Amino acid sequence: MDPNDILDFDAFYEEMVEDYMNDTSAEDYLRMVQESQQQSDDTVRRRRKVIERSREEGHNRLFNDYFSETPVFTETKFRRRFRMRRELFLRIVEALGNHDNYFQMRVDTIRKKGLSPLQKCTAAIRMLAYGSPADNLDEYVRIGESTAIECLERFVTGVNEIFGAQYLRRPNKEDTTRLLQMGESRGFPAPEVHYEVNRTQYHMGYYLADGIYPEWATFVKTIPMPQGEKRQLFAKAQEGARKCKTQVFKLMLSE
Repeated sequence: MDPNDILDFDAFYEEMVEDYMNDTSAEDYLRMVQESQQQSDDTVRRRRKVIERSREEGHNRLFNDYFSETPVFTETKFRRRFRMRRELFLRIVEALGNHDNYFQMRVDTIRKKGLSPLQKCTAAIRMLAYGSPADNLDEYVRIGESTAIECLERFVTGVNEIFGAQYLRRPNKEDTTRLLQMGESRGFPAPEVHYEVNRTQYHMGYYLADGIYPEWATFVKTIPMPQGEKRQLFAKAQEGARKCKTQVFKLMLSE
Protein backbone atom coordinates (compact mmCIF):
# COMPACT_ATOMS: atom_id res chain seq x y z
CA MET A 1 0.00 0.00 0.00
CA ASP A 2 1.26 3.41 -0.92
CA PRO A 3 2.03 5.48 2.22
CA ASN A 4 0.65 8.56 0.48
CA ASP A 5 -2.77 6.85 0.27
CA ILE A 6 -2.74 6.32 4.06
CA LEU A 7 -1.90 9.99 4.66
CA ASP A 8 -4.67 11.08 2.27
CA PHE A 9 -7.17 8.84 4.08
CA ASP A 10 -6.22 10.20 7.51
CA ALA A 11 -6.55 13.76 6.29
CA PHE A 12 -9.92 12.97 4.72
CA TYR A 13 -11.15 11.32 7.97
CA GLU A 14 -10.10 14.27 10.13
CA GLU A 15 -11.78 16.69 7.75
CA MET A 16 -15.00 14.63 7.80
CA VAL A 17 -15.09 14.52 11.62
CA GLU A 18 -14.45 18.25 11.85
CA ASP A 19 -17.26 18.98 9.38
CA TYR A 20 -19.65 16.74 11.35
CA MET A 21 -18.81 18.45 14.63
CA ASN A 22 -19.29 21.85 13.08
CA ASP A 23 -22.64 20.85 11.58
CA THR A 24 -23.81 19.27 14.85
CA SER A 25 -22.85 22.36 16.86
CA ALA A 26 -24.76 24.55 14.47
CA GLU A 27 -27.83 22.34 14.76
CA ASP A 28 -27.61 22.29 18.51
CA TYR A 29 -27.25 26.04 18.61
CA LEU A 30 -30.19 26.48 16.29
CA ARG A 31 -32.29 24.15 18.40
CA MET A 32 -31.36 26.04 21.57
CA VAL A 33 -32.33 29.33 19.95
CA GLN A 34 -35.68 27.91 18.84
CA GLU A 35 -36.42 26.49 22.28
CA SER A 36 -35.52 29.81 23.90
CA GLN A 37 -37.81 31.68 21.53
CA GLN A 38 -40.61 29.21 22.23
CA GLN A 39 -40.26 29.68 25.98
CA SER A 40 -40.26 33.45 25.52
CA ASP A 41 -43.42 33.26 23.40
CA ASP A 42 -45.12 31.08 26.03
CA THR A 43 -44.17 33.58 28.74
CA VAL A 44 -45.64 36.45 26.73
CA ARG A 45 -48.85 34.51 26.14
CA ARG A 46 -49.15 33.66 29.84
CA ARG A 47 -48.42 37.20 30.96
CA ARG A 48 -51.54 38.76 32.49
CA LYS A 49 -52.89 41.80 30.74
CA VAL A 50 -52.91 44.90 32.90
CA ILE A 51 -56.35 46.52 33.09
CA GLU A 52 -56.57 50.22 33.82
CA ARG A 53 -59.55 50.28 36.21
CA SER A 54 -59.49 53.99 37.14
CA ARG A 55 -59.41 53.22 40.85
CA GLU A 56 -59.68 56.86 41.89
CA GLU A 57 -62.77 57.26 39.74
CA GLY A 58 -64.30 54.23 41.46
CA HIS A 59 -63.54 55.71 44.89
CA ASN A 60 -65.04 59.07 43.97
CA ARG A 61 -68.22 57.43 42.67
CA LEU A 62 -68.57 55.32 45.81
CA PHE A 63 -67.91 58.31 48.08
CA ASN A 64 -70.43 60.52 46.31
CA ASP A 65 -73.07 57.79 46.34
CA TYR A 66 -72.91 56.93 50.03
CA PHE A 67 -70.39 58.91 52.13
CA SER A 68 -70.48 62.58 51.08
CA GLU A 69 -72.38 65.27 52.97
CA THR A 70 -75.15 65.04 50.37
CA PRO A 71 -75.01 61.40 49.22
CA VAL A 72 -76.97 60.19 46.23
CA PHE A 73 -78.56 57.33 48.18
CA THR A 74 -80.40 57.71 51.47
CA GLU A 75 -79.60 56.17 54.83
CA THR A 76 -82.34 53.60 54.23
CA LYS A 77 -80.69 52.52 50.98
CA PHE A 78 -77.33 52.33 52.71
CA ARG A 79 -78.65 50.17 55.53
CA ARG A 80 -80.32 47.79 53.10
CA ARG A 81 -77.30 47.43 50.82
CA PHE A 82 -74.61 47.32 53.50
CA ARG A 83 -76.72 45.55 56.15
CA MET A 84 -75.75 48.14 58.76
CA ARG A 85 -75.89 51.85 59.53
CA ARG A 86 -73.38 54.18 57.88
CA GLU A 87 -71.88 55.16 61.26
CA LEU A 88 -71.19 51.54 62.13
CA PHE A 89 -69.61 50.86 58.75
CA LEU A 90 -67.29 53.86 59.08
CA ARG A 91 -66.37 52.75 62.58
CA ILE A 92 -65.33 49.36 61.22
CA VAL A 93 -63.34 50.98 58.41
CA GLU A 94 -61.49 53.20 60.87
CA ALA A 95 -60.78 50.31 63.24
CA LEU A 96 -59.43 48.14 60.43
CA GLY A 97 -57.20 50.98 59.22
CA ASN A 98 -55.69 51.33 62.69
CA HIS A 99 -55.28 47.57 63.03
CA ASP A 100 -53.95 46.61 59.59
CA ASN A 101 -52.12 48.92 57.17
CA TYR A 102 -53.70 46.93 54.32
CA PHE A 103 -56.81 49.04 54.94
CA GLN A 104 -54.93 52.32 54.65
CA MET A 105 -54.60 54.43 51.52
CA ARG A 106 -51.28 53.54 49.90
CA VAL A 107 -49.30 54.92 46.98
CA ASP A 108 -47.35 52.76 44.52
CA THR A 109 -43.87 53.36 43.07
CA ILE A 110 -45.14 55.76 40.41
CA ARG A 111 -46.99 57.84 43.05
CA LYS A 112 -50.37 56.54 42.00
CA LYS A 113 -53.03 55.99 44.66
CA GLY A 114 -54.20 52.47 45.30
CA LEU A 115 -57.61 51.25 46.37
CA SER A 116 -59.13 53.24 49.21
CA PRO A 117 -60.24 51.68 52.53
CA LEU A 118 -63.84 52.41 51.53
CA GLN A 119 -63.46 50.41 48.31
CA LYS A 120 -61.87 47.44 50.07
CA CYS A 121 -64.38 47.30 52.91
CA THR A 122 -67.31 47.83 50.54
CA ALA A 123 -66.15 44.93 48.41
CA ALA A 124 -65.97 42.66 51.46
CA ILE A 125 -69.35 43.75 52.83
CA ARG A 126 -71.10 43.34 49.48
CA MET A 127 -69.82 39.78 49.13
CA LEU A 128 -70.92 38.97 52.67
CA ALA A 129 -74.30 40.71 52.38
CA TYR A 130 -75.32 39.44 48.96
CA GLY A 131 -73.19 36.33 48.56
CA SER A 132 -72.07 37.76 45.23
CA PRO A 133 -69.02 36.46 43.32
CA ALA A 134 -65.81 38.44 43.61
CA ASP A 135 -65.70 39.56 39.97
CA ASN A 136 -69.19 41.04 40.26
CA LEU A 137 -67.74 44.07 42.05
CA ASP A 138 -65.30 45.08 39.35
CA GLU A 139 -67.56 47.36 37.34
CA TYR A 140 -68.74 49.53 40.26
CA VAL A 141 -66.07 49.34 42.96
CA ARG A 142 -63.24 49.00 40.38
CA ILE A 143 -61.55 46.11 42.11
CA GLY A 144 -60.24 42.91 40.54
CA GLU A 145 -61.40 39.42 41.48
CA SER A 146 -58.24 38.29 43.26
CA THR A 147 -57.99 41.59 45.15
CA ALA A 148 -61.64 41.37 46.21
CA ILE A 149 -61.05 37.89 47.63
CA GLU A 150 -57.99 39.15 49.48
CA CYS A 151 -60.04 42.06 50.87
CA LEU A 152 -62.68 39.65 52.14
CA GLU A 153 -60.12 37.44 53.88
CA ARG A 154 -58.33 40.38 55.52
CA PHE A 155 -61.67 41.98 56.46
CA VAL A 156 -62.99 38.86 58.22
CA THR A 157 -59.69 38.29 60.01
CA GLY A 158 -59.45 41.92 61.13
CA VAL A 159 -63.04 42.14 62.36
CA ASN A 160 -62.62 38.93 64.34
CA GLU A 161 -59.38 40.13 65.93
CA ILE A 162 -60.72 43.59 66.78
CA PHE A 163 -64.32 42.91 67.80
CA GLY A 164 -64.36 39.18 68.49
CA ALA A 165 -63.80 39.32 72.23
CA GLN A 166 -66.63 41.82 72.76
CA TYR A 167 -69.23 41.17 70.08
CA LEU A 168 -68.64 37.71 68.63
CA ARG A 169 -68.77 35.72 71.87
CA ARG A 170 -71.70 33.87 73.36
CA PRO A 171 -74.07 36.08 75.39
CA ASN A 172 -73.78 35.90 79.16
CA LYS A 173 -76.28 36.62 81.90
CA GLU A 174 -75.60 40.35 81.85
CA ASP A 175 -76.18 40.49 78.09
CA THR A 176 -79.49 38.65 78.42
CA THR A 177 -80.64 40.97 81.19
CA ARG A 178 -79.72 44.04 79.18
CA LEU A 179 -81.56 42.78 76.09
CA LEU A 180 -84.66 42.01 78.14
CA GLN A 181 -84.54 45.51 79.63
CA MET A 182 -84.27 47.01 76.15
CA GLY A 183 -87.29 45.01 75.01
CA GLU A 184 -89.28 46.01 78.07
CA SER A 185 -88.47 49.71 77.51
CA ARG A 186 -89.89 49.39 74.01
CA GLY A 187 -93.12 47.76 75.11
CA PHE A 188 -92.10 44.11 74.94
CA PRO A 189 -91.78 42.87 78.53
CA ALA A 190 -90.30 39.45 79.11
CA PRO A 191 -93.14 37.05 79.90
CA GLU A 192 -92.94 34.94 83.02
CA VAL A 193 -92.65 31.30 82.08
CA HIS A 194 -93.47 28.39 84.36
CA TYR A 195 -94.19 24.92 83.05
CA GLU A 196 -93.46 21.28 83.78
CA VAL A 197 -92.28 18.54 81.43
CA ASN A 198 -91.63 15.02 82.68
CA ARG A 199 -91.86 16.23 86.30
CA THR A 200 -89.20 18.88 85.62
CA GLN A 201 -89.94 22.54 86.31
CA TYR A 202 -88.84 25.08 83.68
CA HIS A 203 -88.65 28.84 84.15
CA MET A 204 -87.00 29.88 80.88
CA GLY A 205 -88.90 30.49 77.68
CA TYR A 206 -88.10 29.25 74.21
CA TYR A 207 -88.23 31.32 71.06
CA LEU A 208 -89.57 30.27 67.70
CA ALA A 209 -86.93 31.00 65.08
CA ASP A 210 -85.94 30.14 61.53
CA GLY A 211 -82.69 28.79 60.15
CA ILE A 212 -80.67 32.02 60.24
CA TYR A 213 -80.36 32.01 64.04
CA PRO A 214 -77.53 30.29 65.94
CA GLU A 215 -77.85 26.73 67.20
CA TRP A 216 -78.76 27.68 70.76
CA ALA A 217 -81.03 25.62 72.96
CA THR A 218 -83.40 28.54 73.55
CA PHE A 219 -84.17 28.84 69.80
CA VAL A 220 -86.73 26.33 68.61
CA LYS A 221 -86.49 25.88 64.86
CA THR A 222 -88.57 23.96 62.40
CA ILE A 223 -87.50 20.61 60.95
CA PRO A 224 -86.55 20.83 57.26
CA MET A 225 -88.08 18.02 55.21
CA PRO A 226 -89.67 16.28 58.23
CA GLN A 227 -90.11 12.52 58.02
CA GLY A 228 -92.86 10.81 60.00
CA GLU A 229 -96.12 12.05 61.52
CA LYS A 230 -94.61 13.46 64.70
CA ARG A 231 -91.96 15.49 62.91
CA GLN A 232 -94.44 16.73 60.32
CA LEU A 233 -96.86 17.80 63.07
CA PHE A 234 -94.10 19.62 64.95
CA ALA A 235 -92.89 21.45 61.84
CA LYS A 236 -96.45 22.47 60.94
CA ALA A 237 -97.16 23.79 64.44
CA GLN A 238 -93.84 25.62 64.72
CA GLU A 239 -94.09 27.31 61.33
CA GLY A 240 -97.75 28.21 61.85
CA ALA A 241 -97.14 29.81 65.25
CA ARG A 242 -94.11 31.67 63.97
CA LYS A 243 -96.03 33.08 61.01
CA CYS A 244 -98.85 34.24 63.31
CA LYS A 245 -96.41 36.16 65.48
CA THR A 246 -94.80 37.69 62.41
CA GLN A 247 -98.17 38.99 61.27
CA VAL A 248 -98.82 40.45 64.72
CA PHE A 249 -95.55 42.38 64.65
CA LYS A 250 -96.37 43.71 61.19
CA LEU A 251 -99.74 44.98 62.42
CA MET A 252 -98.13 46.61 65.46
CA LEU A 253 -95.53 48.35 63.32
CA SER A 254 -98.15 49.61 60.86
CA GLU A 255 -100.15 51.38 63.58
